[in-house]
Amino acid sequence: MRACFVFVSTLIAVMPLVAQAADPEVVCINPKYGPPGADDTVACYSEAGCALARSFGAEAIADYDPASAPFALARGKIGAVITSDKKLIETAKANGAACKP
Repeated sequence: MRACFVFVSTLIAVMPLVAQAADPEVVCINPKYGPPGADDTVACYSEAGCALARSFGAEAIADYDPASAPFALARGKIGAVITSDKKLIETAKANGAACKP
């Protein structure tokens, strides 16, 4: 019984660290066009990211191809990319996007 208590206690102590380890959602926009609005589409990859896109009044596209999203953003084809994927964020920044959590 004590071993079970120690295991559960350890698990409870570690759980907040695991929860904090998740990468935050980052919003990347094309600075030429500003923040997304009602006439924009936004690439998003989580429910939280898509909810944020909808809060801008934009159309949330949950299945937008992550390989092409940074380039579509650079060309003004989409209004923003909301993601926690570090590679996607780096690619968007390399193509001129401004990204903030």
